Amino acid sequence: MKRLLSLLLASLMLLGMLTACGDKGGNNDNSDAGQGGNSGDQSGGDVVKVRIGIGTDSMPNVYLDENGNLAGENYEVMCLVDEMLPQYEFVYETGTQDAIVIGLDTGTYAAGVNNFFYNDDRAEKYIFPEYPISAGVRGLILRNEYKDQVTEGTTEEMLSQVAKLGLRNVPYSSSESGYTLYTEFNNTHEEQLIFEVAEHDPIALEVQQVISGRYDMISDLRSSYTAVKDEMDPNDETYFIPFNDSGFGTWVLYAKGQEELVAAIDECMAKLYADGTMAAMSIKYYGENVYQYIDGFEYADVAPNPDYK
Repeated sequence: MKRLLSLLLASLMLLGMLTACGDKGGNNDNSDAGQGGNSGDQSGGDVVKVRIGIGTDSMPNVYLDENGNLAGENYEVMCLVDEMLPQYEFVYETGTQDAIVIGLDTGTYAAGVNNFFYNDDRAEKYIFPEYPISAGVRGLILRNEYKDQVTEGTTEEMLSQVAKLGLRNVPYSSSESGYTLYTEFNNTHEEQLIFEVAEHDPIALEVQQVISGRYDMISDLRSSYTAVKDEMDPNDETYFIPFNDSGFGTWVLYAKGQEELVAAIDECMAKLYADGTMAAMSIKYYGENVYQYIDGFEYADVAPNPDYK
């Protein structure tokens, strides 16, 4: 508990801090992607700074470690890509998901890293790359008292069960996938899901809120729950039940106008998938190759790279 609280305090203290994976040197004072214009525009061989908004409260995808440093699968993948692209230097500014989205809209950021889900509204406003940065299985986190009342099924079937029971979900902000999922359900069903529209808390606190009875449930990734479960729920008072139609990729979002940057990053991602680095990264953070859950994904069955630690 002390460790989780220290991580959460560090997250609050360091919101807005600028950091980078490593200094590539070079004269980059006049080259700054995310401040208007295509990040691929270069002159005189300068290294182009790419300003990226990144979250800190989505373990194990993006978070701050005990020393207040950025960590997580999403961040580690982006650092590998940065190393493969000497013409760019990724510079990160931490913030909430809403702040990241605003930064993309205003041209402050070239990219946003926060394990983003796909939806049609985002596809109209931002660039989705060819390759996901992660993947996972979504489901429900519930108190054990509901084990006999909520049974595994499709997303629609399980949401119908909890709506009929009148279970209260933790809040979602309007920019989150949970908000979209629940709103679409409520727009097409007589039974209604109960949730507030507000900035959500980190998953660790949300699990505690479910245990305490403040809320009854959470809809989130299995990997997010697994990352905090042992520490936040040592007495096994909650459980995860997956939607059986819920395998999907998660993404980095890019601002319109960053097509050249996206193309360069996609080339790197293809190499990381093909040589098994992404599979090894997945096992490191999630304990399994999560890409197997994406139907038809060309790199779903690549063996993990044994040389990646």
